[in-house]
Amino acid sequence: MNAIELIEYIYEEDKIELILEKLNCSFISDRGNEFRCGLPNDTSKTRIRVKKNEYINITVFQSDDEIIRGNLITLTMNILNISFPKANKVIHKYLGLEYKYNKNKKEDKEQNTPLDIFKRAIKRKPLFDVKDIEIFGEEELSEYTPNLYKSWLEEGILSFTARKFMIGYDYKSKRIIIPHRMWSGEESDYVGIIGRTTVPNFEMFDIPKYYPLKSYPKSTNIYGLNENYKSIQEARYVSVFEAEKSVLKRHSRLDETGVALMCHDFDAYGKQVSILIGLNVEIVIIMDKGVKLEHIWAMCDRFYGIRNVSYIWDKYGIIPEKQSPADMNNNIYKSLFKHRIKYDESEKRRYEKWLKEKLEKS
Repeated sequence: MNAIELIEYIYEEDKIELILEKLNCSFISDRGNEFRCGLPNDTSKTRIRVKKNEYINITVFQSDDEIIRGNLITLTMNILNISFPKANKVIHKYLGLEYKYNKNKKEDKEQNTPLDIFKRAIKRKPLFDVKDIEIFGEEELSEYTPNLYKSWLEEGILSFTARKFMIGYDYKSKRIIIPHRMWSGEESDYVGIIGRTTVPNFEMFDIPKYYPLKSYPKSTNIYGLNENYKSIQEARYVSVFEAEKSVLKRHSRLDETGVALMCHDFDAYGKQVSILIGLNVEIVIIMDKGVKLEHIWAMCDRFYGIRNVSYIWDKYGIIPEKQSPADMNNNIYKSLFKHRIKYDESEKRRYEKWLKEKLEKS
């Protein structure tokens, strides 16, 4: 099961207390609509609050100044000091479930198990068919050089980010290598490799800027979610960018809330929308300069009434054309983010008015 399915299973099978016991939480008490307990070997009896809702929201009062929020998976990550994929695997073990993430490698492509993500919002519509995904391991990255290209370093993508996201270089194709991990797979589960050209004036030679060295159906995945899941849960928002590079730049500035769609819209089938809804956090749409406001409204409207959703809009013309807010220096980005616009009833009315006028003109 992936992370969203796992949380759903724990809630429906009433296994919250079992997980808390397996994590050696102390003084576990059932308060009706929530559990209260302490961290392992803790003297406090109420440091952890675990809601009995379908997302199993948790709050950990580390100290008077530090409060950690997330879900049962992030609690497992914090207590055991492990990664998101490993926490998923550990919880499977606690529940006595076989960890069989749907790894459709070449030898088992016929496996066909539907994943039902966020059943309540999508009315039990399957998110996607796993036969569309072929997962491969790190061995297929060995032919590339694990170097950070100079221009990316100069732009502010730092070496610790490059290591985290396994950024490399392919001398044969003269491309920067961007591996894509499966969003809810293990750390070594990859679904695709994108190459970004380093050839100067590539347009003159009809060379594509980005080219899939190992392609996959992008609708089945969201770049950066595997790496940033824990921070997204703790921050209670996810920053949705167009390109992988924006995720990397923000990560290098110690902002680990970014994910990328690999284009300026969601997939046509709503699969990426379903994954984001299932995170149960605020969704912040952050498109590149040049994407029309009406298009951003349409993206936000996919979440209206289901999740808090907002967007960044450069109304003062600070961002150069075709650049991302993530390309700006940290102070400018933080200011843009602080003044993000909530897609509320007023914004929805503006969008609906625009739609009506467009239909009348057509």
